[in-house]
Amino acid sequence: MKLQEELNYLKGYIKLSKEDAVRRDLLEGFLSERNKCLLLDADSILFKVAHYHQEEQDFEVMYEDYHTQVREIVNTIEEDNFVIDYTIHFFSTCSNNFRYEIDPTYKANREKTPLTEIVKHFKWYVISVLESEGENVKYSDTLEADDLIAEAVEVIEQHYPIVASIDKDLKQIPTCHFDYYKKKIGEDEQGNVLTDFRGFSYTTPQEGREMLLEMLLIGDTSDNIKGVKGIGKVKAKKLLKERNNFGKLRAVVEVYGDSKRLRNNIKLMKL
Repeated sequence: MKLQEELNYLKGYIKLSKEDAVRRDLLEGFLSERNKCLLLDADSILFKVAHYHQEEQDFEVMYEDYHTQVREIVNTIEEDNFVIDYTIHFFSTCSNNFRYEIDPTYKANREKTPLTEIVKHFKWYVISVLESEGENVKYSDTLEADDLIAEAVEVIEQHYPIVASIDKDLKQIPTCHFDYYKKKIGEDEQGNVLTDFRGFSYTTPQEGREMLLEMLLIGDTSDNIKGVKGIGKVKAKKLLKERNNFGKLRAVVEVYGDSKRLRNNIKLMKL
């Protein structure tokens, strides 16, 4: 369902739950202004481009591919009656990530490969080109792209930002999200696969808090963060269902048992 369709659906009810009423008001405010800024989590696009071009490693050609993919995302968003005033490209370049001080095993499951080296060098090439072209670029020696995006949303919230990413962790952030992962939607008459972006969603503050609590229960295998043994996505949703905010937090505390590990995981996961 598109955001405008969701708003129309919510406005069709005389009485709404408190959370649905908040969602309606946030959507109405967001959709009242056409002009937006796009906060682009660029790392996944870089990896995709580097993977495709890893044989020739022509950075000029790779940059054109990166630029084309960004342009496709912007065009698709603008087809939904938005106007992107400007785009900020966010990159993870941190060699002194503060999370390693909390847990030295953070991301320890990620092996270094020839491709990761290509991505690293290509990333700095893209950053240098974007900066030379006067584009908005954000990166840090201590913070990941996710952290920088969360900070940016707080600063420019009144301008109704759109976060473009495929990273579920960013759904903690209360704002509009555009998932640029391309899913299969069918085949044409010649049998060619047709794809389309997953597209828009909106995260309310309540949903952002619940997202973090769910992640704390499940853990994050991609970052080597362990949750609670025996709890997966279904069990986590059941545990958090139909509880108020304090009840949800208390449920997480109770199943963790180890309060120090819980505090550390909050520091590792919270944006």
